[in-house]
Amino acid sequence: MRKTQRKTNGFPIVLVEWEDSQRPLAPWQWVDEYSLPDAVLCRSVGFLIAQTKKALALAPNLGDVECERAQASGIIRIPRSAVRKIKNL
Repeated sequence: MRKTQRKTNGFPIVLVEWEDSQRPLAPWQWVDEYSLPDAVLCRSVGFLIAQTKKALALAPNLGDVECERAQASGIIRIPRSAVRKIKNL
């Protein structure tokens, strides 16, 4: 059995563990009754299509992979400051 190739068009497949903020609370509430919620631990898997010192971009879907220029959809931008771990798959 052949090992599955884990790259497409030079874009590695990675698992990123990152911390996200809680969503905003819509209703009004008394400030003195507010308690700070914990951050949300997230895991995202996708093709690492771009990265800088400030952020990285994952795409779960690639198209036109046999063409000169690939397309991507569902791209998520994750701030580097939120990244806890990156694992190549």
